Amino acid sequence: MRAVTPPSVPERVSPAAADDRTQLLPGAPREIERLLALGAVAGGLAHDFNNVLLAIQGFAGLAKVVLQAGGGNERVLSYLDEIGIAGERAQFLVQQLSALARGRPLRLDAGACQAVADEVVAACTANFGAALTFSIDVDERLPALAIDRSHLHRVWFNLARNACEATQHTGKVLLSARRPGLVEAAVCASCRATFAGDFVRLAVSDEGLGIAAAIRDRVCEPFFSNNRRSGHGLGLTAVHALVHLSGGHLQIVDRPGGGTEVVVFLPLADEDAAGAGADG
Repeated sequence: MRAVTPPSVPERVSPAAADDRTQLLPGAPREIERLLALGAVAGGLAHDFNNVLLAIQGFAGLAKVVLQAGGGNERVLSYLDEIGIAGERAQFLVQQLSALARGRPLRLDAGACQAVADEVVAACTANFGAALTFSIDVDERLPALAIDRSHLHRVWFNLARNACEATQHTGKVLLSARRPGLVEAAVCASCRATFAGDFVRLAVSDEGLGIAAAIRDRVCEPFFSNNRRSGHGLGLTAVHALVHLSGGHLQIVDRPGGGTEVVVFLPLADEDAAGAGADG
């Protein structure tokens, strides 16, 4: 059985510390209090859920030991291995939730985009079949980004899954990432805010049917899906949440000749953004 290190319990926030944190958050005092309360609840849930995961993994490990002692069924043993792997992934997500509750800054190290893109393509190939052709175009000189690695994986995977469904699991899907320079007065497709600044541009493009203008304003709404057979309507909602958590924005672009490109603009990590400003 794999050894598991549980994430630490979220720190309690004193009233004085909470007052200091409210100075860093824009918005009405009542909204700020609600966000801080949600952070405290998320931290507590992460701790409790981690205890549940420990029990699941512990008993799965014991079941494997007992089964092996009795000669074991290889198929059942493989199922128990999968339970252990899934439990480890869930614990990693719990650790991320705990970190968010404590307000730790999100960061993806420079050069890590290529590795995440490779992981996403491998997962999509395994899940959506070999009839699709995946391509990756990632600039090797990208700086550190203000997003967690697991969050970027989920963003790219959700966008790639949507692209696979749009192409009906045939055709080409491209994952790209580059630094286009300063973005000026662009409008976010999900929050409708105007944004500008130094971003890294990540995108997933496909050769599918595109997104009709009549529903484009709704694609990030929870449970809205244009795919009646397999869509659950949460993919772009999750993308919206994770991207905006990092201070980023979205755009949806029609490709010439058909298809769609969903673009994510992610800000640089604090030290890289400061360095870029000093150089300018």
